[in-house]
Amino acid sequence: MLRPIAAFLFAPALFAQSGPAFDATQGAGSTPNALPAVSTVPSTPLSSLVGAWSDNFNRPDAATLGPDWLPQTGSFGIDTNRGWATGSSSQWTRHASAASSYANAVASIDFLPKIQGSSLVYVALVFGISSQTDNVFLKVQDNDSNGFYDRVYFYRGINGSSWTGQTGTSFPLVTPTASGRMTCYFTNNGDTANVDIDNNFDGTVDEHFETNGVLNLAPVLGTGFGIGCFNNPAVDNWSASDGTPTGPITYCTAGTTTNGCVAAISASANPSVTFANACNISVANVEGQKSGLIFYSVSGQLIQAWNTSSFLCVKAPTQRSNTQVSGGTVGACDGTLSLDWNAFQAANPTALGNPWSAGNKVQVQAWFRDPPAGKATNLSDAVELTYAP
Repeated sequence: MLRPIAAFLFAPALFAQSGPAFDATQGAGSTPNALPAVSTVPSTPLSSLVGAWSDNFNRPDAATLGPDWLPQTGSFGIDTNRGWATGSSSQWTRHASAASSYANAVASIDFLPKIQGSSLVYVALVFGISSQTDNVFLKVQDNDSNGFYDRVYFYRGINGSSWTGQTGTSFPLVTPTASGRMTCYFTNNGDTANVDIDNNFDGTVDEHFETNGVLNLAPVLGTGFGIGCFNNPAVDNWSASDGTPTGPITYCTAGTTTNGCVAAISASANPSVTFANACNISVANVEGQKSGLIFYSVSGQLIQAWNTSSFLCVKAPTQRSNTQVSGGTVGACDGTLSLDWNAFQAANPTALGNPWSAGNKVQVQAWFRDPPAGKATNLSDAVELTYAP
């Protein structure tokens, strides 16, 4: 449960989407609030994974995708800052330089409505390319040709067939969607292929699908990445990674408090979808004996003035963690705030961003009281986390 914070007020325009604004009349003994509802308003579509290789297709209209892509069958081009398949039937293209073991790889793509032609379309992410027949081909398809993607498929080979030991080849979407983001990755030491569907670009996984037996393919797989399409759908924000992101990255500027404290946030490691490692958020140099909390966003980085010295560093909507007291000494900079990230997510399965997908990014910041300062509060710098499988 998330408890109300006594005796201060959040700015509603900045925090209301992650729960009710706190009121200065709420006392410490008030009844705890339930976990705040997460806004369902889609954010601006962003790539959920900025990996070692990416393409947002933001360039002039063209008859090709450019030198980073090597068409294998069919043809691809650029239309209004989107990629699209310009030929007919099954087409695929390979990235010129992206290479990684499939077992560690994470890739993402936005699948969009058709630009022209038949409504029978699919968009696929291709992993472990060795040849046209030896790869892992994961697609989302408008199977009913009605303008809504409604089924996912797990294949060996380009628009191929099942593999030995597979535990399911195709699955229906509970909620067909005209567009969305597909993120694919592998777990269980490479034996399980996973497809996550975000149908409104808000960073939250709406539907998850998986199948096993990929290790039976491993001996014939290569290291290439690609995109597959059927007929003329549009795509956007392709990205791929070898699944080993750099550590947490700090950014933005912390405020200087009344007593000269500059709160510094850090994270022990990037979080894991499977809770494979601990992820602890720590904030040092906080004003002593002050109420504070740690909050986060999945919508990206921000630099927006908060008071005369600090900045709001995460975009709305945001999610608050529980209130805590910094400890330390009044008037000194020896206070601390902390959050066991894994424990918070496990205890709050409907929190913003949950359930998580490999490659999802999270921006985290700390807030605490500083009565003489502007807004009677101050903020730390921020840290960006990237989810690992």
